[in-house]
Amino acid sequence: MLGLPSAATINHLLKAAPWALERLCPHAGNIIAVKIGPIAMRLAIEANGELRSDASDANADVSIELKPALFMRTLVEGSRALSNADVTGDTALAQTLAYIAQNLRWDYEEDLSKVVGDVAAHRIGSTARSARDWVKHSTESMMQMSKDFWIEERPTIAKSDDVASFVASVDELRDATARLEKRIELLTKARRN
Repeated sequence: MLGLPSAATINHLLKAAPWALERLCPHAGNIIAVKIGPIAMRLAIEANGELRSDASDANADVSIELKPALFMRTLVEGSRALSNADVTGDTALAQTLAYIAQNLRWDYEEDLSKVVGDVAAHRIGSTARSARDWVKHSTESMMQMSKDFWIEERPTIAKSDDVASFVASVDELRDATARLEKRIELLTKARRN
Protein backbone atom coordinates (compact mmCIF):
# COMPACT_ATOMS: atom_id res chain seq x y z
CA MET A 1 0.00 0.00 0.00
CA LEU A 2 1.32 3.44 -0.87
CA GLY A 3 1.60 5.74 2.11
CA LEU A 4 1.87 9.40 2.97
CA PRO A 5 4.17 10.48 0.13
CA SER A 6 1.40 9.79 -2.40
CA ALA A 7 -1.18 11.78 -0.40
CA ALA A 8 1.35 14.59 0.08
CA THR A 9 2.10 14.67 -3.65
CA ILE A 10 -1.57 14.79 -4.58
CA ASN A 11 -2.20 17.48 -1.95
CA HIS A 12 0.63 19.55 -3.44
CA LEU A 13 -1.21 19.51 -6.78
CA LEU A 14 -4.59 20.19 -5.15
CA LYS A 15 -3.27 23.18 -3.16
CA ALA A 16 -2.15 24.78 -6.42
CA ALA A 17 -5.75 24.48 -7.68
CA PRO A 18 -8.16 25.80 -5.01
CA TRP A 19 -11.14 24.97 -7.24
CA ALA A 20 -10.25 21.26 -6.91
CA LEU A 21 -10.18 21.46 -3.11
CA GLU A 22 -13.59 23.20 -3.19
CA ARG A 23 -15.02 20.35 -5.30
CA LEU A 24 -13.72 17.75 -2.84
CA CYS A 25 -14.98 19.49 0.35
CA PRO A 26 -18.60 18.22 0.02
CA HIS A 27 -17.20 14.66 -0.04
CA ALA A 28 -15.31 15.03 3.28
CA GLY A 29 -15.02 11.74 5.13
CA ASN A 30 -15.35 9.63 1.99
CA ILE A 31 -12.73 7.04 1.15
CA ILE A 32 -11.21 6.54 -2.30
CA ALA A 33 -9.54 3.26 -3.25
CA VAL A 34 -7.23 3.33 -6.27
CA LYS A 35 -5.60 0.25 -7.72
CA ILE A 36 -3.07 0.30 -10.55
CA GLY A 37 -2.03 -3.28 -11.24
CA PRO A 38 -0.52 -4.60 -7.98
CA ILE A 39 -0.24 -1.13 -6.42
CA ALA A 40 -3.11 -0.11 -4.14
CA MET A 41 -3.77 3.19 -2.43
CA ARG A 42 -6.57 4.28 -0.09
CA LEU A 43 -7.20 7.95 0.54
CA ALA A 44 -9.68 9.74 2.79
CA ILE A 45 -11.00 13.20 1.97
CA GLU A 46 -10.52 15.74 4.77
CA ALA A 47 -12.91 18.63 5.57
CA ASN A 48 -10.66 21.12 3.71
CA GLY A 49 -10.63 18.93 0.57
CA GLU A 50 -7.11 17.61 1.08
CA LEU A 51 -6.40 13.88 1.10
CA ARG A 52 -4.77 11.68 3.70
CA SER A 53 -3.70 8.06 3.54
CA ASP A 54 -6.32 5.72 4.97
CA ALA A 55 -5.46 2.40 6.57
CA SER A 56 -8.92 1.68 7.99
CA ASP A 57 -10.94 -1.40 7.12
CA ALA A 58 -13.95 0.69 6.12
CA ASN A 59 -15.44 0.11 2.68
CA ALA A 60 -14.33 2.60 0.07
CA ASP A 61 -16.99 5.01 -1.17
CA VAL A 62 -15.50 4.85 -4.65
CA SER A 63 -13.05 2.35 -6.14
CA ILE A 64 -11.00 3.05 -9.24
CA GLU A 65 -9.00 0.33 -10.96
CA LEU A 66 -6.57 0.96 -13.80
CA LYS A 67 -5.13 -1.99 -15.65
CA PRO A 68 -1.36 -1.54 -16.18
CA ALA A 69 -1.86 -1.15 -19.96
CA LEU A 70 -4.47 1.55 -19.38
CA PHE A 71 -2.14 3.32 -16.96
CA MET A 72 0.53 3.34 -19.68
CA ARG A 73 -2.02 4.79 -22.12
CA THR A 74 -2.73 7.63 -19.69
CA LEU A 75 0.95 8.57 -19.85
CA VAL A 76 0.60 9.04 -23.62
CA GLU A 77 -3.03 10.07 -24.08
CA GLY A 78 -3.52 11.89 -20.81
CA SER A 79 -6.80 11.90 -18.95
CA ARG A 80 -8.78 10.81 -22.06
CA ALA A 81 -7.69 7.24 -21.41
CA LEU A 82 -9.05 7.39 -17.86
CA SER A 83 -12.59 7.10 -19.22
CA ASN A 84 -11.83 3.37 -19.61
CA ALA A 85 -11.02 2.84 -15.92
CA ASP A 86 -13.20 0.50 -13.85
CA VAL A 87 -15.05 2.75 -11.40
CA THR A 88 -17.54 1.53 -8.78
CA GLY A 89 -19.30 3.25 -5.93
CA ASP A 90 -20.59 6.77 -5.30
CA THR A 91 -21.27 8.27 -8.74
CA ALA A 92 -21.20 11.89 -7.54
CA LEU A 93 -17.75 11.40 -6.01
CA ALA A 94 -16.58 9.49 -9.10
CA GLN A 95 -17.73 12.36 -11.34
CA THR A 96 -15.95 14.88 -9.14
CA LEU A 97 -12.74 12.85 -9.28
CA ALA A 98 -13.06 12.46 -13.07
CA TYR A 99 -13.50 16.22 -13.49
CA ILE A 100 -10.48 16.95 -11.31
CA ALA A 101 -8.37 14.35 -13.17
CA GLN A 102 -9.29 15.89 -16.52
CA ASN A 103 -8.67 19.49 -15.49
CA LEU A 104 -5.91 19.42 -12.88
CA ARG A 105 -2.56 20.40 -14.37
CA TRP A 106 0.79 20.27 -12.64
CA ASP A 107 2.87 23.38 -13.22
CA TYR A 108 6.12 21.44 -12.92
CA GLU A 109 8.15 24.35 -14.29
CA GLU A 110 7.04 26.47 -11.33
CA ASP A 111 8.08 23.77 -8.84
CA LEU A 112 11.33 23.14 -10.70
CA SER A 113 12.18 26.86 -10.82
CA LYS A 114 12.36 26.89 -7.02
CA VAL A 115 15.20 24.36 -7.25
CA VAL A 116 17.14 25.26 -10.41
CA GLY A 117 15.95 28.76 -11.32
CA ASP A 118 13.53 30.09 -13.93
CA VAL A 119 15.67 29.78 -17.07
CA ALA A 120 16.83 26.24 -16.37
CA ALA A 121 13.29 25.20 -15.37
CA HIS A 122 11.93 26.58 -18.64
CA ARG A 123 14.58 24.73 -20.67
CA ILE A 124 13.96 21.48 -18.79
CA GLY A 125 10.20 21.95 -19.28
CA SER A 126 10.69 22.58 -22.98
CA THR A 127 12.82 19.46 -23.30
CA ALA A 128 10.25 17.42 -21.36
CA ARG A 129 7.42 18.65 -23.61
CA SER A 130 9.44 17.80 -26.71
CA ALA A 131 10.16 14.32 -25.36
CA ARG A 132 6.47 13.80 -24.50
CA ASP A 133 5.42 14.94 -27.98
CA TRP A 134 7.99 12.63 -29.56
CA VAL A 135 6.74 9.65 -27.52
CA LYS A 136 3.14 10.47 -28.42
CA HIS A 137 3.96 10.86 -32.12
CA SER A 138 6.07 7.69 -32.14
CA THR A 139 3.33 5.70 -30.42
CA GLU A 140 0.70 6.94 -32.86
CA SER A 141 2.99 6.15 -35.82
CA MET A 142 3.71 2.67 -34.49
CA MET A 143 0.01 1.99 -34.02
CA GLN A 144 -0.77 3.20 -37.55
CA MET A 145 2.06 1.10 -39.04
CA SER A 146 0.81 -1.97 -37.14
CA LYS A 147 -2.70 -1.38 -38.38
CA ASP A 148 -1.48 -0.95 -41.97
CA PHE A 149 0.63 -4.10 -41.71
CA TRP A 150 -2.26 -6.27 -40.49
CA ILE A 151 -4.64 -4.82 -43.10
CA GLU A 152 -2.38 -4.51 -46.16
CA GLU A 153 0.62 -6.84 -45.75
CA ARG A 154 -0.93 -9.67 -43.75
CA PRO A 155 -4.65 -9.19 -44.30
CA THR A 156 -5.85 -10.62 -41.00
CA ILE A 157 -7.99 -7.57 -40.33
CA ALA A 158 -10.55 -6.57 -42.95
CA LYS A 159 -10.67 -3.03 -44.29
CA SER A 160 -13.80 -1.16 -43.25
CA ASP A 161 -14.69 -0.56 -46.93
CA ASP A 162 -14.42 -4.30 -47.64
CA VAL A 163 -16.61 -5.12 -44.64
CA ALA A 164 -19.22 -2.55 -45.74
CA SER A 165 -19.17 -3.95 -49.28
CA PHE A 166 -19.57 -7.52 -47.97
CA VAL A 167 -22.51 -6.50 -45.74
CA ALA A 168 -24.17 -4.70 -48.68
CA SER A 169 -23.70 -7.79 -50.87
CA VAL A 170 -25.22 -10.04 -48.20
CA ASP A 171 -28.19 -7.67 -47.87
CA GLU A 172 -28.64 -7.61 -51.64
CA LEU A 173 -28.48 -11.43 -51.81
CA ARG A 174 -31.01 -11.73 -48.96
CA ASP A 175 -33.42 -9.36 -50.74
CA ALA A 176 -32.99 -11.16 -54.07
CA THR A 177 -33.63 -14.52 -52.36
CA ALA A 178 -36.78 -13.13 -50.72
CA ARG A 179 -38.02 -11.84 -54.11
CA LEU A 180 -37.28 -15.21 -55.74
CA GLU A 181 -39.17 -17.04 -53.00
CA LYS A 182 -42.16 -14.73 -53.54
CA ARG A 183 -42.07 -15.35 -57.31
CA ILE A 184 -41.90 -19.12 -56.82
CA GLU A 185 -44.80 -18.92 -54.37
CA LEU A 186 -46.88 -16.86 -56.82
CA LEU A 187 -46.04 -19.20 -59.73
CA THR A 188 -46.95 -22.23 -57.59
CA LYS A 189 -50.32 -20.67 -56.66
CA ALA A 190 -50.98 -19.69 -60.29
CA ARG A 191 -50.24 -23.23 -61.46
CA ARG A 192 -52.63 -24.75 -58.92
CA ASN A 193 -55.47 -22.54 -60.12
